[in-house]
Amino acid sequence: MCLHLLHCKHMADATPQLRVDAAQLLTQSPADALTSYFALEHDARRVKLYIRTSSNGLTRAFVAVCQTGVDLFRPLVVMRGDDANALRDALQEALAPGRHYLLSAPPSLQPDISALCHINGESTNSVYTLAKDRFQPVVNILAQSSKTPDGMLRASVPARDGSNAAEAGTSWISSRYGEVYVQVVEGARQRGFGKSVVSAVCVALHERNRAPLYITRSDNTASRKLAERLGFHDSGALELSGAIVLR
Repeated sequence: MCLHLLHCKHMADATPQLRVDAAQLLTQSPADALTSYFALEHDARRVKLYIRTSSNGLTRAFVAVCQTGVDLFRPLVVMRGDDANALRDALQEALAPGRHYLLSAPPSLQPDISALCHINGESTNSVYTLAKDRFQPVVNILAQSSKTPDGMLRASVPARDGSNAAEAGTSWISSRYGEVYVQVVEGARQRGFGKSVVSAVCVALHERNRAPLYITRSDNTASRKLAERLGFHDSGALELSGAIVLR
């Protein structure tokens, strides 16, 4: 198979056409939501796209290297591919030797990633979704909602010392979905605070006509139960996460 490289030399090179090419391998399902956001909708100045196409112009693999606010030193790498050689070739081009990256990818691509990279802190995560008709909102007068300067949603329950006993928010918001996270300090657990702040963020997402997503380790029973009590259901999609570095 003849493969052609569309090479990105600068972050701004995540051009509309490159994003159209990458979109060939993505759907609107929850399984592709995170990758679709970062590859197609994240600030183009903070994304490098590496694409391999077949001789007839069809995209066979892409790798997106994205600067995010999660980790200033380790870019997030997302990818898709239906051809192992094309995906490995794109990975080899995209990753700098000796540099560490965060990873999000389908578990099915693990063999191709492992062929080139060491994967540290590897985990498998479940992707939960929340439809409006399944949502069971919680009203807690202690929960305070706000927005960050970059438009992300936040909700918190304050502790007596002025810190947050519980906080939830969005990690990213796309044209279709928003990923929700939650943090509860140890001394405030089992009091319903986590459920109430997640509920507040989900209400705000639904008001924006975005479907809430909740991504959690598949073996994190407490986190899964919190989501299920609000009406989230397991979409069946799985996400491989960790940190990678080229061998």
